[in-house]
Amino acid sequence: MALRRLGAAAAVAATLVFAASPAHAVVEIQWWHAMTGGNNDVVVKLANDFNASQSDYKVVPTYKGGYADTMNAGIAAFRAGNAPHIMQVFEVGTTL
Repeated sequence: MALRRLGAAAAVAATLVFAASPAHAVVEIQWWHAMTGGNNDVVVKLANDFNASQSDYKVVPTYKGGYADTMNAGIAAFRAGNAPHIMQVFEVGTTL
């Protein structure tokens, strides 16, 4: 009888521990880009397909303007300490 009570108490305690544990947070990945039109559609589809394939990460594509605008936004964000995780820029941007 005491063994059954102990088993029941353990089961209730385990249930409470799992129910009280914090929810798993999704890691957001910011992806800044300069794609418009059909290219923007492809970027959004890539992000949506990736997001649908798993539940740990969420890629958030954000159009930041043309190449120069995106580059300037990335530099400013880096200097401010809040750069995106991924930034698509033109090849000149990789020489800075």
